[in-house]
Amino acid sequence: MNLDRFSQGLPDPQNAEVMAYCEGCGGEIYEGEDVYVVEGEILHAEWECLVQYIDPEVKTIEEALGVE
Repeated sequence: MNLDRFSQGLPDPQNAEVMAYCEGCGGEIYEGEDVYVVEGEILHAEWECLVQYIDPEVKTIEEALGVE
């Protein structure tokens, strides 16, 4: 019996349980991952997922203000 606490290595990530799906990218969110929670929706703690979820509309300032 080996009592070295590092003898077994890290847990296999393939065995991690899928806890939810990201509302931004649709990807799997695994146990232990950091997430954003926006109005009850769960997103990866990644800037790209947050932007995809918010889906900003790109306009000129004139279009945004309704000035022609």
